[in-house]
Amino acid sequence: MATRLRYAAAFAMLCAIWGSTWLVIQIGLQGAPPLLAASLRFVLASGVLLAVCVVFRSKLPRGRTEWALVAFYGIVLFGADYGLIYWGENNGVASGLSAVLFATFPFQTAIAAHALLRSERLSAQKLVGIALGFAGIAFIFRAQLAASAGLFFPMLAIVLAATCAAAASVAVKRWGHDMDPVSLNAFSMGTGAITLAAASLGAGEPWAVPSWPTGILAIVYLGLAGSVVAFVTYLWLLKRIEATSLSYIAFVNPIVAVLLGYVVAKEVLDPLVLAGAGMTLAGIWLATSKRVGAWIRVAMGTEVVAGGAVDPPEKGP
Repeated sequence: MATRLRYAAAFAMLCAIWGSTWLVIQIGLQGAPPLLAASLRFVLASGVLLAVCVVFRSKLPRGRTEWALVAFYGIVLFGADYGLIYWGENNGVASGLSAVLFATFPFQTAIAAHALLRSERLSAQKLVGIALGFAGIAFIFRAQLAASAGLFFPMLAIVLAATCAAAASVAVKRWGHDMDPVSLNAFSMGTGAITLAAASLGAGEPWAVPSWPTGILAIVYLGLAGSVVAFVTYLWLLKRIEATSLSYIAFVNPIVAVLLGYVVAKEVLDPLVLAGAGMTLAGIWLATSKRVGAWIRVAMGTEVVAGGAVDPPEKGP
C-alpha cells in the first residue's frame, strides 16, 4: 500500500506541475521568442541537474546504447516536442486547447508501447478507457475546439509534439531502465537546449535577455519545477509503472488548467466541465483497473476467475 501511495503522490505532483505549465508557457512567450525561451528553459534545467550529478556522483550513461538514447531523448523530446509546443502556442493555440491536443499522448503512447514493449499490449479495456478519457477532455474544451478550426498547422504541431513525447517515453521504458534519471535528464536536456538554440538561430529569432518579470520568471519556473523536478520524477515513475498508464497524466493536465483558471484567474466554471472531468477520470479508471480487465476476460471466455479474483500482480521488466 505504501508503494502505491508513493506512486499516486508522484503522479498527482506531475499532474499539478504540468497542468500549470501550459499557462506559464503562454505567459512566458510575452517576454521571449518561442524557440529561444524553450532553449533557455533547458539550459537552466540541464545546468542544475549536472550540478546535482556532480554532488551526488550520479551514474553517468555508458556504452553506445545509453548515449544513443540520451541523444534520441534529447532531440526528440526536449528539442522537437517542446519546440513544436512553444511554436504552436506562439502561433495562436490557447494554453487550454494545447493541453487538449496534447491529450492525444495516451493514444500514441499505447500504440508505440504495443509495438515496442511486450508487456504493454493494446487491449479493448485500454482502448475504451483512453477513448472515454479523451472524450471527456474534448467535451470540456468543445467551444475552443470549434472556434479554432482555422489554426490547423499550429494545432497539428501540438499533436506532433505528443507523437514525439510518446516515442521518447517508450524508448526510455525499453532501453533506459538501468540509467540514472538525473544524469539521463541532465545530458538529454542539454542536447535539447542545443537543438532548440540551433532552430532559433535558423528561424532568425532575435536573441536578447528575456523581459522581466514575464520572460525570466516563466523560464525559471519551467526550468526548475516543470523540468528538473517533473522530469526526474517522471523517469523514476516510468521505471515502475506502464508507460501507457503514466501517459494518462495528459488527461488530467487540462482539468488542472481549468481549475487553475477558476481559482487564480477567477474564470467562470461551466458546470458541464465537471461532467467532462468525470468522464475523463472514469476513462482512466476503466483503462487501469485490473478488476475490470478480469471481468472483460471472463466475459470473453479467455480466463476463468473464481470468487471475484483479479489478475496476479504484473511482473516488472
